[in-house]
Amino acid sequence: MTNKPKPVPLAMVICDTVIDDRLTGKKSLIGLFNNINTSVLPCRHPSMTIFCALTDGTGQYQGVLRCQHLASGKMIMELKGPIPFPNPLATVEFHFEVRNIVFPEAGQYIFELQCDDQLVISRKFNVTKMDPPKNQPPPMDKLPGSSEMV
Repeated sequence: MTNKPKPVPLAMVICDTVIDDRLTGKKSLIGLFNNINTSVLPCRHPSMTIFCALTDGTGQYQGVLRCQHLASGKMIMELKGPIPFPNPLATVEFHFEVRNIVFPEAGQYIFELQCDDQLVISRKFNVTKMDPPKNQPPPMDKLPGSSEMV
């Protein structure tokens, strides 16, 4: 356990991508969503980004982003990385690029962000099984890739 204060969450957003304008420092979140519809399970989603904004942190924290199936508790993903705060008044924005995440079953999932083993913010996410469209092949989901924190 740490003696540092727990950062205050400002945002956790699931989207397709984050564009970082290096000239202005502004970020654009593109393609926000909170549900995946699929006709095939398990479902491999090729790419998603989890954007987070925190404040009131002191120093550096070990960040952990986890995703688990809510009903079963099965962990399907975990990413780790440092989250530095230049000062307690700073708003720290960062994002995780998640590639080829596999959702094993339909239902509700939860993304959780921890800083130094303290839960800071969480976000629910749905995977919905749909009937496949008639006369169409199943989706291709064999894309290479990895996951990383940016």
